[in-house]
Amino acid sequence: MNPLISRRELLAAPAALRATGTLETTGGRLRGYTVDGVQIFRGIPYAGAVEGAGRFLPPPPPPKWTGVRDATRTGPRCVQGPGNIFLSPVIGEYFAGGRPDRIELAHQDDSENCLVLNVLTPALRGKRPVMVYIHGGGFTGGSSALTLFADAFPRENGVVLVGVNHRINVFGYLYLGEWSERYADSGNAGQLDLVAALEWVRANISQFGGDPGNVTVFGESGGGAKIGALLAMPKARGLFHKAIVESGSQLRVSTREEAVGVARAALGKLGLNENQLDELPQVPAGKLLAAASIRGPVVDGRSIPRQTWDPDAPPEASGIPMLIGTCKDESTLFSLRDEELFRLDAAGLRRRAVESGISQADVDPLLAAYRKAHPSESPSQLYFRLSSDRGARWNALRQAERKIAQRAGNVFMYYFAWETPLAEGKIRAFHTAELPLAMRLVRFPESEGLSKNIAGAWASFARTGNPGWPAYALDGRRTMIFNAPESRVVEDPDGEIRTMLAGNPSGRPL
Repeated sequence: MNPLISRRELLAAPAALRATGTLETTGGRLRGYTVDGVQIFRGIPYAGAVEGAGRFLPPPPPPKWTGVRDATRTGPRCVQGPGNIFLSPVIGEYFAGGRPDRIELAHQDDSENCLVLNVLTPALRGKRPVMVYIHGGGFTGGSSALTLFADAFPRENGVVLVGVNHRINVFGYLYLGEWSERYADSGNAGQLDLVAALEWVRANISQFGGDPGNVTVFGESGGGAKIGALLAMPKARGLFHKAIVESGSQLRVSTREEAVGVARAALGKLGLNENQLDELPQVPAGKLLAAASIRGPVVDGRSIPRQTWDPDAPPEASGIPMLIGTCKDESTLFSLRDEELFRLDAAGLRRRAVESGISQADVDPLLAAYRKAHPSESPSQLYFRLSSDRGARWNALRQAERKIAQRAGNVFMYYFAWETPLAEGKIRAFHTAELPLAMRLVRFPESEGLSKNIAGAWASFARTGNPGWPAYALDGRRTMIFNAPESRVVEDPDGEIRTMLAGNPSGRPL
């Protein structure tokens, strides 16, 4: 038995598993392991230590080592609150694709020193498209562990898959630059970690059979929002060449004033003021985590020089093709504690629509349009369409329109409509539902073909800049509707509803 691979891992992975040969990186030599022909390297450091004196600072250069580094152990995720998506009683098995080794692969330690990445490759020779997964979880939680489940994706699609851990929450986005030049970059430290990871990819990925000149970043939810911010960062320019944003089209990040307010409140909870920043490196990580409610990146005038996607696409995004989309029932997953939403009648639908901010004058015509477009759907189903359209889908359409106006790089739109059987069918096409399928993780046999279609589209986009359907344009708004058993391209889906929602002079949906 290979001493670098634990007996628990061998038992958890009944497929053919053996040690890889060694390869050379800029830090030193690595050895990973192979599962069914895919070579996997876990926990590779792409930057140095960021705890203690390095807390809130830009990531330092990666360490160097002698000998052969063991890359068979999962690296740490950033310190965060409790929770692990793979252990969720509702969607855990779905995200793991029903894999029997779910519990073993889901295990991760928490650490501030979390600047590590995973690489999965079909072979160490060649020049394959590189797909860098940036995890979701808002800006407060999550990790790249999903990539460790996804060996089928690079095996079947001929890509090199990279998953990145980085600083999040208070460790990655607490803006202290208002009071200290030392911490001028603290509000975007987590974004600078992603830049460092992409720099590592550029310098090393050819050793893993990847093409450093063809790198696609992709991510869901908070991962998509981080990509939107990367697209507005001069330091990230040239480090990736295509971008996939899944239910994460965030158009604005925090202003300096907003970020200063968050930081001042956090210092107050710690019993500190802006003249005591030198005490922050000694604050225990758990106490620091509990002190702040972080909103994510900030327009600091340095790493992010202007608002990211408002009022238009950032100049740094010029020339980068984008694939953007959302799910039909984005909000169901977050509504499970509100049982009434799943058994609305017509009156309840109207009341809830008004409570969500739609005016009395607009609500009846809008609901009539939804009933006309989807006559067989229940009031609850229409409510979740409406809330999703006014949230994630509205932002995705605005981001796409602003990218099109830039006239430099195609946009492709998708809409995920397959209703999963999870939670007794209640959550349907929920927020993040397409992500495991894109990674070829299939819990239900009826979605096998759909998973192959989505994964193939993502890989095609990474390879060529085209996922296999026409680009989005304002004169047709052609969108791929992913569903099972059949997916199809539709012109301006729910166009009447889209037009009605856009009829608000405030620039927000009705």
